[in-house]
Amino acid sequence: MQFMQKTANWLGLPIPLPQRSQQQSRLQPNLVRAMKLTVILLTVAFLQVQATGFSQRITFTGKHLPLKQVLNAVEKQTGYVAFYNRDVLQTATPVSISVQDMSLANFLDLVLAREPLTYLIEGKTIYLSQKDFAPTPIGLPIPRIDITGTVKNKAGETLPGASVRVIGLGGTTTTPKGTFSIGAVTEGMILQFSMVGYAPIEIVIRKSGEEWTAEPLITNYNKNVIVTKNNGIQLTVILETAISNLNEIIINKGYYTETQKLSTGSTASVDARAIEKQPVTNVLQAMQGRMPGMTIVQSNGFPGSAFTVQIRGVNSLLQNSQPLYIVDGVPFLSDAINAQTGFVINGANGATSPLNSISPGDIEQVEILKDGDATAIYGSRGANGVILITTKKGRAGKTLLNINVNTGMSHVPHMLNTLKTPKYLALRRQGFANAGLTPTTSNAPDLKTWDTTAYTDFQQLLIGNTAKSTEANISLSGGDERTNFLLSGTYHHESTVYYMDKFYNRGSLNVSINHRSLDQKLSIGFSAMYLADNNTLALQDLTTLAYQLSPDFPLYNKDGSLYFNTYFSNPLGVMSVTNRNKSSNINSSLNIRYKLLPGLDLKVMGGFGRADMDQAQLTPRAAQDPTSTTAVSRAAFVYSYTNNYIIEPQISYVKVLGKGKISAMAGGSWQYRKSRQPYYTIASNFSSDDFIENVSSAATISTYSSSTDYKFVSILGRVNYVYNERYILNGIFRRDGSSRFGPNNRFGNFGAIGAAWVFSDESFMQGQHAWLSFGKLRGSFGITGSDNIGNYQYLDSYSSTSYSYNGYTGLVPSRIANSKYKWEQTQKIELAMELGFLKDRIRFTPAYYNNQTGNQLVSYTISSQSGFSSYQANLPAKVQNSGMEFTLNTTNIQKKNFNWTSNFNISFNRNKLKSFPNIKSTSYYSSYVVGNPISGIYVYKYAGYDSTTGMPKVEDMDKNGTISYGLYPLGLGDRYFYGTAYPKYYGGFSNTITYKQFTLDIMFQFVKQIGTDILSTSLYPPGYIYNLSEDALQKYLADGPADQRHVRANYSTAVGNYMGSDRMRVDASFLRLKNMAFSYELPSDLARNMHLTAARIYLQGQNLLTITKYKGYDPESQGLTLPPLRTFTAGIKLSL
Repeated sequence: MQFMQKTANWLGLPIPLPQRSQQQSRLQPNLVRAMKLTVILLTVAFLQVQATGFSQRITFTGKHLPLKQVLNAVEKQTGYVAFYNRDVLQTATPVSISVQDMSLANFLDLVLAREPLTYLIEGKTIYLSQKDFAPTPIGLPIPRIDITGTVKNKAGETLPGASVRVIGLGGTTTTPKGTFSIGAVTEGMILQFSMVGYAPIEIVIRKSGEEWTAEPLITNYNKNVIVTKNNGIQLTVILETAISNLNEIIINKGYYTETQKLSTGSTASVDARAIEKQPVTNVLQAMQGRMPGMTIVQSNGFPGSAFTVQIRGVNSLLQNSQPLYIVDGVPFLSDAINAQTGFVINGANGATSPLNSISPGDIEQVEILKDGDATAIYGSRGANGVILITTKKGRAGKTLLNINVNTGMSHVPHMLNTLKTPKYLALRRQGFANAGLTPTTSNAPDLKTWDTTAYTDFQQLLIGNTAKSTEANISLSGGDERTNFLLSGTYHHESTVYYMDKFYNRGSLNVSINHRSLDQKLSIGFSAMYLADNNTLALQDLTTLAYQLSPDFPLYNKDGSLYFNTYFSNPLGVMSVTNRNKSSNINSSLNIRYKLLPGLDLKVMGGFGRADMDQAQLTPRAAQDPTSTTAVSRAAFVYSYTNNYIIEPQISYVKVLGKGKISAMAGGSWQYRKSRQPYYTIASNFSSDDFIENVSSAATISTYSSSTDYKFVSILGRVNYVYNERYILNGIFRRDGSSRFGPNNRFGNFGAIGAAWVFSDESFMQGQHAWLSFGKLRGSFGITGSDNIGNYQYLDSYSSTSYSYNGYTGLVPSRIANSKYKWEQTQKIELAMELGFLKDRIRFTPAYYNNQTGNQLVSYTISSQSGFSSYQANLPAKVQNSGMEFTLNTTNIQKKNFNWTSNFNISFNRNKLKSFPNIKSTSYYSSYVVGNPISGIYVYKYAGYDSTTGMPKVEDMDKNGTISYGLYPLGLGDRYFYGTAYPKYYGGFSNTITYKQFTLDIMFQFVKQIGTDILSTSLYPPGYIYNLSEDALQKYLADGPADQRHVRANYSTAVGNYMGSDRMRVDASFLRLKNMAFSYELPSDLARNMHLTAARIYLQGQNLLTITKYKGYDPESQGLTLPPLRTFTAGIKLSL
């Protein structure tokens, strides 16, 4: 007789277990009968002595529980003991089940239906072992059955496009009528029915003799499955609307993912559904007002313009707050595309946002990492926060062709009421009289030379046009559970609101392919995104000219040529300058993952990115004043590119230990960034404007080039422990090395620890679930850092000079070396609570954070006698950012045909220079005050007007008899601390209302902040040659005597001080209807009649209404820049 041995785990001791084979059962029936009889007699005798409280019926409810925890419950309820091999449970997946008074055998059948395990009950012992996947003997075919059916919702409406798949194999989607068909299903297979917005249902197929049955794995769903037998199995599956489940919300943290329930860090996100409802060309626009703790300010209204992004304030004295951008695992450029290296050409749009090279339609989700726990995994680059962008990928299901086309128009939302010619000229004459000056053709051409009866509305002429846009996106996606793909392309064309035709064109291509091996051990994912844009935007923002040009300014001479003078540029001449920008960007990543052992995965990610920028700026002689002796034709040509390479190996391990689960990850990162500027050529004095792009025809040519290299290497690790899905501990470590530091200070250590307690799962809270459905406390402490400085700062550097000696060009020192500066470090602390009420229909999260950044990396000013003005160094200053964030998500109404959800967030941030030892010995002493914000506003105190001169005056704060520019709190002058340029608070409020096929989305953004009056954009008073608005004039007149003696045609120090006083500080707070979107989804039967899977038409609006006290163009961008435009679009989206 042969015996097979297995080692089980019983109280941690290895015990050999018998496993009987079918052969043993057949050869020794008498022995088996005798053993069974003996067991029965012994059991009866034992029960006569001691009664038992156990039964063989099970009542159990649980979700996502380890199998061992389920077996422990079986032991407690039945008195049975489970024996199993030490490694058996490693292959088991979490169990979700709910049963009432079920037999032990049926319960084990359900629990193990999806597991590669089998069981044997011997007496009061349950033996678990791996299933034998022996091939079916030849001639004995496996029984199979065809399954058809319909998927509906609770209202009885069919659900087209619902996913129907066989777990582990693949599946299909329901037809436009909501029907499906899956053939050749075998016993034990599990069918999963799911759809976005609905709770999934899993059904197991069983066979008893010749009888086939289908039943839900969780008995609570019995009423949702109707089984009809007719030449197979026909199912009617009813999906219910999903109630928020924090265990099913996955948070992407870059190197790993986790559920929201078990997360210990602070994150915020926006998904494709929110992004696609906004007519934007940059995803940052779609995030404004939606992300707590994050301010996003658009610099101007030009296509492709840059944004100022801050996550929880400014940490550095250098005021550099750009976060780290990660796209599909690959670090993305955070600096402006046209400012990667060397010399820069800027047009009216200023810097070019790098995220403008990603089409919003290609983005699946954006995740923001904020606190130490969330950002420490990125080490030195996480001090300012991390923005993770995930592009769209293919999904299993039938091949779908999606077409999305829209067209729109934009315009400046608000024009200023500038003075008309009569009032403007009267003001000018009054200014000359008050100044005691005589108007002449040189100092008053508007009074003496130009047509004083003429009037031109320059705002309407220069920035009053309607910009038009067109965008088309086509995508093809499909595949099965093993291999899926996505291919999409987008074209975007946009004009401007300017007088002459300027345009912005962009095209993009996105490719994604994912594959998994048959045994599910190997997975490979590849994604690539390519974008090219071509724009000819203006060289100069015409908004300043549109506001300040005298209303009688002539654009042309009598002979039809352009008119020029010394006070203003001719806007038509400005528009004649060519400012051409062509850029391309590619971002690609390859992910390979292999399951070495159960719970042990190896992953390698490789990425490549490249950004190219080709610019030309052409200023013909015809665009300049022909009488000027310095006016010559000029041209500048720049080409630069940046290559980015990254390789990141990673190994992860997950193991269930009783009621706990430990997850560990270790990896490394190697990154190399190569930036090159092959040429920056400046040419001037061309033989003719016709040859301005032919450099050889220029009389003067200068060419420069530059290059930089940046290398970055890291090792990282993470350990996470979860006990009973209730207590969570997370630890992270990272060691970074950067080529931006000297050899002895190249490496820095960073890390974090986070913890959370899901107190709503405690026994003492069980009776409170009717109102408090979820409660979690979490906290974290982390250290991140920064190497956000230029390359080679620790080395001496030299640059060429225009002088030569004996025919050789010389070199001059351009930077002094300092190899001793070290990493800047930011300590982050956070405490937060996450609450869910009424089955999570109300979710509320308050959070407090405190970040302190020390060892500041700054440019340290030194005496000019050294031959240099400054060098790179560390200063012991500490900058603190602290604040509170509140988010509230509610499901207000959830009915059959009507749903209404709301999202609200508000953030408060306080910034201050906490300490700065020996600040008096540095150049920063004249700019910063310890205890005040580093973005502090220091101004003169307005003190009315001088009764003698009639001019405005400011207070002599230090009482020394003179007005000086220094800071009063330091005893250096008369400017006092007024407030901070950072918003006092900000946030957003969005609503989504759905009625049958109609959906309305409304989003408001609000900001409480201090701004600058538009009057201060000029240091000259009313009466000077610049035009101004009626509001600005009335404010100035109110600050002087009734005879208006302070209206002057010339500059005065008193006016300059007035412009720098608190009188020019205004309330620039605003409430903005940021976005509104209305859509109509065609009914499925109508779409089907049109041979479509789905169809949607929509209307969208951006920057629709702003309520503010600010009297300028826009309270967000402020000043005399083109404001963010009001945009309307209409479009249609079809799925075939």
